[in-house]
Amino acid sequence: MSTPHKANLTHTSHSRLRFLIFLTLLLLCPSQQANADEIAIWNFNDSDLMVDHGTGTLTTNFNLVNVLFTQGGTSTNARQGDVAGQSMTLQGGTSNSNNGRSLTLSVSTVGLHNISISFATQGTSTGFNSNQFQYSLDGVTFTSFGAPYTPPLTFGLITFDLSSISAVNNNPNAAFRIVFNGASSAAGNNRIDNLVIEGQHIATPVPEPASILLLSLGLTGTLASRVKAWRRKPARLRD
Repeated sequence: MSTPHKANLTHTSHSRLRFLIFLTLLLLCPSQQANADEIAIWNFNDSDLMVDHGTGTLTTNFNLVNVLFTQGGTSTNARQGDVAGQSMTLQGGTSNSNNGRSLTLSVSTVGLHNISISFATQGTSTGFNSNQFQYSLDGVTFTSFGAPYTPPLTFGLITFDLSSISAVNNNPNAAFRIVFNGASSAAGNNRIDNLVIEGQHIATPVPEPASILLLSLGLTGTLASRVKAWRRKPARLRD
């Protein structure tokens, strides 16, 4: 017949063994593919450059008289239930003075990778037709990414996938810029709506099977040592 001390020891040993099995199975489970997380979203429905969801800043060196917010936005690339309200309209300006000017987006990508930027856009026939996307690792120096793009005449989706630029990942000073060129009239314009920066969380690496085995053996050895130590104690000290 087992004594209360032995029964208690057996219960404790079984509890630890169950925990060890659970931990091993947990470590063996493959991590799931991470879904994209939205870092910052601008829908322009509130007639300003303030971020609407998430955290980020959007600035421009356009002449402010040529930065308008126009009814007749789009649902293309809309997120989080945003309605097709307004879009941002960028005009060429007097003497096409806004050629060479830009929009700049600044965000932190800490904890994230596979960064992408997407937005809906359209342009008029005399609007900006040679727009260059750029990225920055420090918010100061910008590098061109891909070839210049021309907006379609009706809203279409533009996406820049920066997953190949590893230095953009996990970066507190990440920034992105669009430089606009090619406008040929003061009223010629591009419209932008539902501007989104997103990425995926950097997953914690899953231990190799050999590492899991060593961990399991270590935990088992620790448990066995404690049992032996308990047994060596006089009966009066086994509480």
